[in-house]
Amino acid sequence: MNNFAEDFIKDNNALGKFFFRDGQIQRAVYHFSLSLEHEDNEESYFYLGLVSNQSRKYKDALKYFYKSIQTNPEYGNSCNEIGVILLRLGKEKEAVFWLKRSIHCKWNDARHVAYYNLATLYKIWNRPERSLQYLHQAIEMEPNFEEAKKLREEILSR
Repeated sequence: MNNFAEDFIKDNNALGKFFFRDGQIQRAVYHFSLSLEHEDNEESYFYLGLVSNQSRKYKDALKYFYKSIQTNPEYGNSCNEIGVILLRLGKEKEAVFWLKRSIHCKWNDARHVAYYNLATLYKIWNRPERSLQYLHQAIEMEPNFEEAKKLREEILSR
């Protein structure tokens, strides 16, 4: 791919992220979709998955997250989101697979969140010792992770 195409994709992803964070969802979708017209990239699929997930369109969200992983199998953010959706849909064993995969992926902006999500799952399964192990990992990676600290206190107070 030439430099112009690479810059075009990067610029549209950057614009898409800006609009997504600013709550301008339709503009974000436009830029991520425009980026994908030139080349598949995991970030555009990931953000389109987030948009679908926020709209509770879980089937569409899963489609985008799976496509993100097809594009880059080492993109852990999408693996984590798949795990969360599967957990929401009551597919807990499948969720564990994806959350653990997220932890081991090379690229993951929020590995501590995957640890937290695993801790939550093990709490549901009444496995406090395992839950605490994952919470320890999450807090070690992100010392100011308040939700993880609250969950740890809740488990320890039982």
